[in-house]
Amino acid sequence: MYMKVTHLNGLRALEATLRTGGFRAAADELGVTTAAVGQQIRTLENFLGGTLFLRTSSGVQATDHARRVEQKLTASFTTIEDVINQLKYHQPKNRLAVTLPSSFAENWFTGRLPDFYRLNSEIDLRLDASNRMVDLFTEEFDFAIRYGQPSAEMYDEEQLFGDFVLPVCTPEFARQYRLSYEQKSLDGIPLIHLDERTPDPQWADWIKWGEAFGFQQDTLQTGMRLTEFYSGIQTAIRGQGLVLCGITEAYNAIKEGILVAPFGAKLNCPASYQYRLVSVHGRELSKLQRQFQSWVVNIAREFRSEVNEFVSTI
Repeated sequence: MYMKVTHLNGLRALEATLRTGGFRAAADELGVTTAAVGQQIRTLENFLGGTLFLRTSSGVQATDHARRVEQKLTASFTTIEDVINQLKYHQPKNRLAVTLPSSFAENWFTGRLPDFYRLNSEIDLRLDASNRMVDLFTEEFDFAIRYGQPSAEMYDEEQLFGDFVLPVCTPEFARQYRLSYEQKSLDGIPLIHLDERTPDPQWADWIKWGEAFGFQQDTLQTGMRLTEFYSGIQTAIRGQGLVLCGITEAYNAIKEGILVAPFGAKLNCPASYQYRLVSVHGRELSKLQRQFQSWVVNIAREFRSEVNEFVSTI
């Protein structure tokens, strides 16, 4: 027997599935479909002549035979990644590549970048503002900013801040519909519903938010439905409705007076996930990378302080 490239892909799929716990999570990390991961595993099983996972109606379960090689696989791919980094031509010292969620980039991150540019005027910054799960081992990114559960031990993480959900609109919209702290009905008020939200299990929609604060449920069903998170904020900024969104995306617009929280900041539903700055464990950081890491952690600390003050005073 000899190993083909397809078998190496199968081993990569095996390692990701063992570490993440399922084909779907492994596919998200590797940037392929769930079916592709399943096919790579099956090809590897055929090559090895045995079963690596038991398929059930509730998902897959690794066999003891597969579990015995999990740590060796992770260590091996870490070593391969280090070898590739040593062999490839070095990128310019001033280049920095970061992947981060699109709405986070548009509504929170980019507005704070001028401060970092003042510290590093010669930086060549590459931003991948998308919602895909980038594999930091195989793609040329220095950092990822992610919203979700903690990653595996093969990554280093700096916890930045959490999030909470609250309704926001323009000041003119609030005056037009006479929105106030005493209100318990949203009858006749144009609501913006976001159908594709974060997988955070604690992320509130209008029904969950209304239940938490005693609003009439039959007044929370109608309105405009959108499928992109950032579109809800932009639609609200255009004065077309009241949107329920995360403080992280809305805070800059609130601070500038573009949006307001008409029922007060205390009527919020906390989420359970955290924003985190992620890098590959054991990878040596350059001076520029360390500066960026320190800068992100510092502005996150300042943001947490601002939000705490915002909640306590409004």
